[in-house]
Amino acid sequence: MHVSGQYLLHMESSFLLPKIRYHLAKFYSKASASHIKTPMLIWPRKEYGISTKLFDLEKYWKEVAQIAPSIHFSRPKKYILSMYPYPSGRLHMGHMRVYTISDVLARYYRLNGYNVIHPIGWDAFGLPAENAAREVGVDPAQWTANNIDVMRQQLLSTGIIFDWNREISTCSPDYYRWTQWIFCRLFERGLVRRALTEVHWDPIDCTVLAAEQIDAEGRSWRSGAVAEKRKIKHWMIETPKYAKRMYVGLEKLAHWKEVAAIQANWIGKCDVWRFLLPLKERNGTVLDEKFDLRIREPHHLATASVIFIQFGHPLFSLADEKEEIGVLKVTALNIITGKDMHIIYMNENAAKNRNGFILNARLPCEADEFDKKVTESFGFSTERCRFSLTNNDIIQIAEFGDYGGYETSERLLDWVVSRQRKWGTPIPVLLSADDRCAAIVADDQLPVIAAHYKYDEKIPCQRLPDGFGYLEKDTLDTFFDSSWYYLRFLDPKNDIELVSEKKSIDMPVDVYVGGIEHAALHLFFARFVSYFLHDIGVSSVQEPFDSLLPQGIVCSRTFKRSDSGKYLKEDDVVQTGNGFIAKKDGCAVFTQFEKMSKSKHNGVDPLSVLKLKGIDLTRLQLLNEAAPREPINWGDTELKGLFKFMERTSDVISFYVEQHALSASTLPEPLDIAREEKYRTIYNFYVRNISMVIEVLHLHNTAIDHLQSFVKFLKKSSAEAYRCSVQLERCVHALVIMMQLFTPHLAAEYWAALRSVPALSGHRVWLDKEINEQPWPQVDPDAKIDFMINVGKLSCGRVEVPRLEIEHLSNEEVLQYAIDDVHSIFFQELASLGFRPISCKKLSRTGFYVLLEVKFNKVPAEETLIDILKQTRMQRLKVKRARKKAEK
Repeated sequence: MHVSGQYLLHMESSFLLPKIRYHLAKFYSKASASHIKTPMLIWPRKEYGISTKLFDLEKYWKEVAQIAPSIHFSRPKKYILSMYPYPSGRLHMGHMRVYTISDVLARYYRLNGYNVIHPIGWDAFGLPAENAAREVGVDPAQWTANNIDVMRQQLLSTGIIFDWNREISTCSPDYYRWTQWIFCRLFERGLVRRALTEVHWDPIDCTVLAAEQIDAEGRSWRSGAVAEKRKIKHWMIETPKYAKRMYVGLEKLAHWKEVAAIQANWIGKCDVWRFLLPLKERNGTVLDEKFDLRIREPHHLATASVIFIQFGHPLFSLADEKEEIGVLKVTALNIITGKDMHIIYMNENAAKNRNGFILNARLPCEADEFDKKVTESFGFSTERCRFSLTNNDIIQIAEFGDYGGYETSERLLDWVVSRQRKWGTPIPVLLSADDRCAAIVADDQLPVIAAHYKYDEKIPCQRLPDGFGYLEKDTLDTFFDSSWYYLRFLDPKNDIELVSEKKSIDMPVDVYVGGIEHAALHLFFARFVSYFLHDIGVSSVQEPFDSLLPQGIVCSRTFKRSDSGKYLKEDDVVQTGNGFIAKKDGCAVFTQFEKMSKSKHNGVDPLSVLKLKGIDLTRLQLLNEAAPREPINWGDTELKGLFKFMERTSDVISFYVEQHALSASTLPEPLDIAREEKYRTIYNFYVRNISMVIEVLHLHNTAIDHLQSFVKFLKKSSAEAYRCSVQLERCVHALVIMMQLFTPHLAAEYWAALRSVPALSGHRVWLDKEINEQPWPQVDPDAKIDFMINVGKLSCGRVEVPRLEIEHLSNEEVLQYAIDDVHSIFFQELASLGFRPISCKKLSRTGFYVLLEVKFNKVPAEETLIDILKQTRMQRLKVKRARKKAEK
């Protein structure tokens, strides 16, 4: 006879007598022991030092701790995505941190019954491979493939559970076929153009850089070289056309917090209209570039005869440096009047204190005497043509002629995607012999693989004037490769379409984990491509990422000579008292924590850390150092606290096993109701708070703090409670199940130890299964949850209330509940000052919290709210003291 975990789950009910339940659990423990692993260690433990067994436990429990159990396909999905790495050939601690963070979330959601998507792949195109090919004669494809093989093995050694069946590589033709396909769709819809434009040029990497890849000092984001300005033809994607939609879309992503602010700042406020005006020389030759004019009132274009530009504009390079004010030898076509507009330039001195420039250009102001004087000084008329055209008329004319005519950002530029590299996604375009016409490659000819063509080879194409063309030599920016990879992970083997309709329903990514440094560039490009693919029916969602978890950098100690500022290796310094000196000559050495870097000699190899500490301790240290969003100083903290945590947990498990082994032959007397209720309250408190900080707040370090507090409480419990309390047993089971997120191998051993003795109750665990198949502990239906009030961005109180009283209430009912009951003091104080609630919004997570966002008839000052909160706390404290006094 076999008793299933499901059976025990259903038998856990009020009519099941304790005696029957005890003997059933005892029988069940024995019956299940034949097909599950026994503990590696002898329990109860007679010796101290569970941390000395970590490597043995890691090896013994590998199959349980590092493999995800299968979950029925009918269960809901959770898509947890960490930013994929560049295959440099070696993991660094930043990789280890981001993937450990995402692994904790993936394990959490699996235990909660979700079908978790947790993929991994490789951002495989890029300059390092090309540089290696140039410097040492290595084929970049082979260099990349070798590095991927090495890093794959490194990742497998971390114990992190990835969906390796979804693995992708952006340099694989199976992948970049669809990268090229996206480019072709953008081309067809007029969002791609090739133009001669001033670009940022990296003199070291010898390639174009997007404006987004230049830092505040004008340096390349990759090489660090000062970027030069050059004019060349390149491919651009008209991202400003989507700017306003993407800016407005951020309003629904308020939970992105600082990342939403970064995105909004990057896009910029969208309150200007863009017009792309053809440029031509005075002899009438039309140029390959266009004038990007952005103005607040479109109808002003209908009366304009000149344009002003100032220093910093791309056309300013044509100006005479000796003149403060002058006229360029090129003109811009006024698309409304059909007349050429002269372009008047002003140097920094002449343009000083002049307002109204957008992207260093503007139209003259009719009421400005300075503008009128400058225009007339060159013999240009200031008489305005009078057209009775509205803003809408101007916009329609521009749209019809493909001259822009849309509302956009003041500063967002077209995305330059051309790169002068060989190791990249080939741009699927054929160019005419005179370089003036272009045609995209047909879909049935994709992927375009550069190795299969010669760049001077004539390729038949009836869409070009001569009936043939030449393959574009440039490749795509690697940001283009990564702008859609989240979709391909859902359907990586599909050779018919980018992603099937059936698989695309698993969008959006539920939690996206990665470095905060990608909050502007990568995230913007990924959002843009997702918006576009949604528009053409490929993606089921517009926004690709629901929740973001930006990860702080990992820093390590550096040592720098005080005389020259030269960085030294740790082996080259010696500590003296509270400071350090150089071994060589005794020079004083400054030390601080900085981002890990080869040049600073402070890189830490995660594989060496794993060999020294093991997977579980490394995970604990990485996650305990700081909240995921915060930077961490690796090696700055001692491990004593973590060792104590493991030993205390071992003591709790050992004591449980010992007490249950002693009472194995007889049924212990039940614990009294009051003490059982105390343990039940403790169970609900820790399950609720640990679940909430992981799922909602993404504070993995706080979860570990709660687990440590949980263990300390359990360690103080009596032997009688361990033998007799069903609720304490429930606490111990919950502790170990939750621990596996952080120490999966150690928790597997603890679980096996718990299973080795009869349980008092099955209470919603499956004792016939390993720990990775257990359901995550759930808060009881009649437990208490947090009820919070927010006014604006200020948290205005949190109290615990019974779930049964609040979770079912509507917005208005929750507000009334707050006013009449638990938050009454707060609302009474506000009412006395004339503040009356007029609307509210209820946000909640079942079993965790209810948050009420309240708006008043007038906005309370933050100082007022803080004063009222102080008074509220004082009055609550008085009530609490009075209650305690009455009870005595």
